[in-house]
Amino acid sequence: MSRTTGRKSRRPSQQESVPILSAAYLKNAKSKKDIISRLSAITNALESDPELDPSDAPGLASLSTLLVQPDSFLHHKDSDVRLHTLLACMELFYVYAPEPPWDEEEILNIFRVMVRMLGNLGHTLESSGSGVDGGGTSGNSAETSCGGNSNNYEHYFRILELLSEVKIGVVLVELVRSTPTDLDPSAEDELRQEALEILCDLIRTIITCVHVDHPPEVAAHAEVAVAACIEEFDGSVPVQVLDEILVFVGAGPIQWVTNPAAVRAAAAVALAKKKRQPPPFPQSEMPPAQIQQTNPQYLVAAKIIRRTEDKISSPIAALLNGLLGGDADVVTSISVVDLTETTTTDARGKTVSTPSAAAVTSTGQVAHTGADVWSITYELHRIAPQILTTVIGTVASSLVYPEVGPRWRATKLLGRLFAARSSNIAVKFRICFSQWLRRSADTEQKIRETMVKGLVSFLTNKSHETDLCQDVNESLATILTKDPSLDVRLLAIRQVCELAHNATNDAISDTAATTPSATTSNTTTPPSRTYTPDISVFSAELLLAVANRVSSKNKIERRDAITGLAQIFHKHYIRKILRHVQDGGDDCDIEVILRVLHEHCSEEQIKKYKFVVEAEEKFGWIPQKVFECVYFSDATDPELRNRIYQIVDDVLLDGGLTATSRAVGLAIILHGLKKKGKENAFKWMCALFSQRSQLQRALGLYLDARVKAKGCEAGSAEAFTADAEAMEKLEVVASLSSPLVGISSSNSDSTADMSSVLKRFHTAKDKHIFRILSTIASPTHSPSARKRAFDELPKRTKGMGAVSVAWTKALARRCSMGAFVNFESIEHCIILAQESFEANDCKVSSLFLTCVKTMIAPFPALAATKESFKNLVEFLEVVRTDVTPEAKKELEEYGIVTLISDILAKSASSMPVSDVGGKGNGDDEETISIYETLRSQLLRLCKNDGTPEQARNSVHALSSLVNPVSQHLSLPSRVKKEKKEFEPLLKALVAPSRLAIPDDSMASKQKSKIVSVLSAIAAVAECAPYAFNSTGEGKTPLCWGERAIDFSLNAVLLGKNTSSNLSNEEYSSDSGSESETESPAKGRRSSTARGNKAAVASSKGNDKVNISVHCRMICASIEVLICHIRATIVRAKADGAKSELEAPSTEHVAKVFKTLIDILEQNGQPPSSRNERYCKTVQDQAELRRCAATNLLRLCDANLQLENTYLTPKMWHILSATFLDKDIHARESIMEELSCMLTGSGKFRHNASSYPPSLRFVALVSLCPDGDHGAHSAANGYAANVGRRANSIKVAATQCIKSLRVTCQATAAQCRSLGREAEKNFENRLKMKLMPEYSVPYALHLLSFRHETASSGGTLPGDADDDFSEDAVVSSEASNRMLKKRLKWLFDPLIHSLGAGADNISFLLRMVELLSKCYPVDVEFKKSDDDLSIEDDLHDKEEKHASARLKIITMAARDVLLSYVKKDVNLSAYPGAIFLPGDLFKKSSSVITSPPAYQISSEDALVEKSKTPAKAANTTGRAKRPSAEKNSGQKRKIVEPVVADTSDDDLDEESFTKHTRESGSGGSRRSLRSNKNHGRRIDSSPGVADAFGDGISPIKASPSSPVHLSSESLDESPQQPTPEPEKRPLKASRSRKDPPKSESTVSEKKLRRRPDPVLVAKRSEDDEEGEESSVESPSKKPKLHKSTEGPMDKFVKRPSRDAAKKRSS
Repeated sequence: MSRTTGRKSRRPSQQESVPILSAAYLKNAKSKKDIISRLSAITNALESDPELDPSDAPGLASLSTLLVQPDSFLHHKDSDVRLHTLLACMELFYVYAPEPPWDEEEILNIFRVMVRMLGNLGHTLESSGSGVDGGGTSGNSAETSCGGNSNNYEHYFRILELLSEVKIGVVLVELVRSTPTDLDPSAEDELRQEALEILCDLIRTIITCVHVDHPPEVAAHAEVAVAACIEEFDGSVPVQVLDEILVFVGAGPIQWVTNPAAVRAAAAVALAKKKRQPPPFPQSEMPPAQIQQTNPQYLVAAKIIRRTEDKISSPIAALLNGLLGGDADVVTSISVVDLTETTTTDARGKTVSTPSAAAVTSTGQVAHTGADVWSITYELHRIAPQILTTVIGTVASSLVYPEVGPRWRATKLLGRLFAARSSNIAVKFRICFSQWLRRSADTEQKIRETMVKGLVSFLTNKSHETDLCQDVNESLATILTKDPSLDVRLLAIRQVCELAHNATNDAISDTAATTPSATTSNTTTPPSRTYTPDISVFSAELLLAVANRVSSKNKIERRDAITGLAQIFHKHYIRKILRHVQDGGDDCDIEVILRVLHEHCSEEQIKKYKFVVEAEEKFGWIPQKVFECVYFSDATDPELRNRIYQIVDDVLLDGGLTATSRAVGLAIILHGLKKKGKENAFKWMCALFSQRSQLQRALGLYLDARVKAKGCEAGSAEAFTADAEAMEKLEVVASLSSPLVGISSSNSDSTADMSSVLKRFHTAKDKHIFRILSTIASPTHSPSARKRAFDELPKRTKGMGAVSVAWTKALARRCSMGAFVNFESIEHCIILAQESFEANDCKVSSLFLTCVKTMIAPFPALAATKESFKNLVEFLEVVRTDVTPEAKKELEEYGIVTLISDILAKSASSMPVSDVGGKGNGDDEETISIYETLRSQLLRLCKNDGTPEQARNSVHALSSLVNPVSQHLSLPSRVKKEKKEFEPLLKALVAPSRLAIPDDSMASKQKSKIVSVLSAIAAVAECAPYAFNSTGEGKTPLCWGERAIDFSLNAVLLGKNTSSNLSNEEYSSDSGSESETESPAKGRRSSTARGNKAAVASSKGNDKVNISVHCRMICASIEVLICHIRATIVRAKADGAKSELEAPSTEHVAKVFKTLIDILEQNGQPPSSRNERYCKTVQDQAELRRCAATNLLRLCDANLQLENTYLTPKMWHILSATFLDKDIHARESIMEELSCMLTGSGKFRHNASSYPPSLRFVALVSLCPDGDHGAHSAANGYAANVGRRANSIKVAATQCIKSLRVTCQATAAQCRSLGREAEKNFENRLKMKLMPEYSVPYALHLLSFRHETASSGGTLPGDADDDFSEDAVVSSEASNRMLKKRLKWLFDPLIHSLGAGADNISFLLRMVELLSKCYPVDVEFKKSDDDLSIEDDLHDKEEKHASARLKIITMAARDVLLSYVKKDVNLSAYPGAIFLPGDLFKKSSSVITSPPAYQISSEDALVEKSKTPAKAANTTGRAKRPSAEKNSGQKRKIVEPVVADTSDDDLDEESFTKHTRESGSGGSRRSLRSNKNHGRRIDSSPGVADAFGDGISPIKASPSSPVHLSSESLDESPQQPTPEPEKRPLKASRSRKDPPKSESTVSEKKLRRRPDPVLVAKRSEDDEEGEESSVESPSKKPKLHKSTEGPMDKFVKRPSRDAAKKRSS
């Protein structure tokens, strides 16, 4: 022990020092105060003489003995006496160094008192306060605050100072190391152990006594004192000593302490409460109870370790390895062990293991340190990283420990070590790092959550380690995609998205982060700023893994994933791209904009820049994911739908961007959405904005209706009616807005339903609510109006309850236009398109115009503002006149004129114009000039040089200008304006010079003009039916439209030689105007071949270059016919009885139907042999099939009421085959048209109330799924696969089925209100037209006649080698799989539309069972009873095949239906009867009584037979037979369906009834009246009674009324006597004038000879009005059709007539 190290200068020597240093001096003390005084004198005397020799002071030995005697001063009851005695003893240690004057026990007693006294240093400060004897080894006494007036701080500090300077602690080290030899071994061990314990207490007390408010000398003395003790050890340092130091290391550099401000605030609040005064400040402003501060003990321990690193590094490493390895000796000897786990129960009753904060020391006392070996190991890497060289491997070995606790702690520790910015452990220990990464797939959820946090932390701090970050990205992506726990995935989504959003493009330069160093890692305070990584650290695969969770079944996961991705996209992609445009403001230079768009929208430019490619791969797809989330409807996830609106409006392009920046950003996003593979997202985006547009219109109608109701006299009938109408319109608004979601159950009104919310909203007295809503009900409202609505509406609806507030906020959110698209961005898009064109960049100009075109489809008013419309007209005039020949080519290449004309056509309807030209309506001269310029340019496009699409758009624009939506004119005024505008145009279009079929000698440009002319005529027929059907002028009474129809149908389609009978004089008046319009200032513009590539706009997807002119001409002619029929009927119904329009004749409509069917039946061949030689290519035939099928669907619009009369079952079968077309573009277009029909959108949208589609078309959904293998799967009829677009059909079917259910319920309620007869009428007739489950028989009938279905069961016995065998055989497994897929596409919408409690499964099972007892009728074959021609065998064989397939189908349908059964409610019994269509199914007992045996063909047959050339086939995918209707010259007789009534018993379920509805001379009066209506005018206002084609009243309807799905005579009175079947005049009425006879079979004749009693009983009820039997034969044999090849049946052999005769003979 050093005697002179660091001694202070002594005080001046006293003369009486020798007497003082004696025992006698101390014994003479009289009182406690005197004792303290004398002890102070002794201490001063010893301190004042640093060179004092014990031999020079004889009384010093006795004094030393007296001080430490058991009952003497060292053990005095007064703490001050003990304190001064200790000070004197410590001075004697210095005097007697190196051998103290006491024995071992006395020395230990001195150190015990020293430990207790030194512990009070931590509770006293330099200038005030005194502590008392703590009584605890840790020094943490109960007195935590400084008190008293004594200055004991100096004495406590003196103790620490002497320990540091004199190094008195080494005395204990000597006792630990060696003891006297005169003691026995057990005593020696006990003494050594006691000395070690006291040494540990001393070290702990020295470190603990350091306070954060102490001067730095205290920490310095504590460091030296403890370091001196450690350095005194030779060899290894005892584990207990290391334990005491490491405990403080494990506590960390930051500690939580009580906040003094919180204590004072709590006292002030308590005092105010006691005085019954208000609190001095609110509860929200209360200071936190605890605050963070630097841990001084940690700093001292860290300095000690660094000071003695050479001495203790190996012992510490050995200690940690022993603890981590589970060494029992180490674990039981120290307190640094694993924290024990205690089991608790949380609020949910779940058992949770939580670590305890207490560790047990070797003495049995509890040290509340909160440290463990894992935190100590982590902190050591900051203090002395070299110590962990051998420890990391031991920790890594714990990663595979079988117990969860150690494995979790090892995972957490390594994660912290690898992610620490102050170390490079991950680089040094790559193997351990790889082992740690594998814990991402651990079986324990707790460990995987820890891994997520560790991996994200690694990306945060180690972004410069590229290779390691790549491995971390892969691990996070694996967790996101494959982890089974929702909590783990949510944690990963949130942390990854938050870190990526906060990331920067340039990493913060931080020396500590990039250069690990042990000397610079002693950070004593938290970092001053948060470190954020560079965005490049995140891989595209990781973000795609986040996007993968968007399709999760969990709502929160979907919402969090898409929100995080959208925020990342905005900050790191769109903001970065637009930064230069944003800096330029609204007047940004066009060159900057062009450069930005070329870099990110041009494929050639993108490949040149690596950073652009990386950005596209990493972020460019995010908008696609955002809009694909629109798939989740309000019924599925309304909160996600609300979030999508918020993301689109406020995140993708936020309001902080300028209008120019938002326009450029919109162009970039839409360009990305239109890329190949992203079309689905583009459609969902259009659907989202379409819903917003519908909501705005519905809200505007409601507000108008409410104003109207308020204007009525209170209490009057008119007021009640108007209020009810307004409430109905509000319900429509609610159906388009968000449902009630997001309300906590604690709210008092959380249980309110939508009806009560709407009622409170409707009756609100605050008129300002509705004024605010009216400002956002138009798409042209300003951003300030939107902000005002968001701020004011919640406040003003607060009194209605939380539910109403939430619903109103959602309404405002969904209705208002956000930053993504509004009138400002559209206006700037138009301006930028003009500037781009002026800068000779037509590509960018078309990009901006495409944005405008896309967004005005749902919001036409956006481009109808005065400024935008003016710019569009000016732009059109410029591109039509002031352009060079080179610019013309670019204009035609990018379709600039077509885009502008399309925009004008859509936006002109929203212009407040009363007359073309503007004269007399108050417009200024500039506005009049704009309209005149526009009109002249549009007329030029129609008549002269416009492409078909441009001509069509021009007609629509003219129509909108003539009759704008905003203007309500009377019918005569509107008709007059329409005729005035369009009759001259139509007259010019039908001129012989224009309306002529091109020949081969004409140039290609001249040939193409006929397509444009026909397109313009079709547009006129659609937009101006009065002008189209008006009486013509001149020598012929034919109107202009009739001439166009005659040309289209007879000349083009049928190839007949027609003459318009027009002289040149009749067109002389038009020639002048024509020449005038054809000569603009810059000369006449002629269309080019490139411009005509856009012909036939209805042909979507086909390459227009490969389609011949004649094919396009035929398609345009079909369009003329269809537009004329549709527009005439729709407009006549809309205008009511005042309409002058007459419906097309039945002969004309029937001819059009037949022509379209012929095209489909002939596999796309033109009906005219004249055009057949021009349409031989595959593309032409596919285009004709597409055009014929889509237009046929449009003719079958339920609102036209033509389908029941003209579309026969045979036609329906032929049409159904087009849904399996081999051409992908044709199949896509046809399926899209069916989707529009089912949803009532597109061409099927009508302003009036629409009728539901026929169930026959709902059944077509079963033919829409894609095949499993390849683009043309044999199991799917070799149909082309359309990918994701096929799913839209299923969505449309679900929407249609839901609508049908609502209509069915409403009709049932109306019928019940009319009485029992009406209700019976509904049950027996109308329900079969409205109940969606009745689409199943139609679908099964279609499938039973599909030859690919037969492969699921093979062929009938003995038929493998006949003419019906297929050239290609499909494997049974593939066909079965495809069959079940088709059935699921049919049953999914039917069952899922009812939710989890679907109760229609038992009904469907029973219906399938009934169908299994029937055989399908071959609707393509018609014969009489007497006609036993050779075609009978073919017919019977085909029906046998179909019946065999039906057995397989019904068995598969049963399996599919049973897979939906999840609950008991799914099998609820259906109480009513089940009906089947009698024209499609008949009783099976007469044909097939049991399922036949099947022979399954091998796969080898498929390969072998596929080598043979395909045979001729028809378009239905069935074996070809002679047609009974071809050239028959008679009208088709429509047969009433057979009904199977299951309401009584099992016998009734198998009974069938047949009825006939005759049209013509054999029909009833009602039938004659119905036919009469088809010839002339149409009744435009059908009531509820005849909403579906037949009147509900009178109830006893005639059997001849047009019903196809069930028997009408079930409503009739059963009191009529039953006629005997034998007496029926079966053949009495056979004559040429009779209608065609219905179909029959030989087996049916046998059945009629021996009638079934149940069948007779049913007929007795049905024949009340003496109906004639329908079993009649035609007057002559049918002729055979010409053999043609259909799109689906090229692999099926067709029997020739000669082969049939040979087989018959």
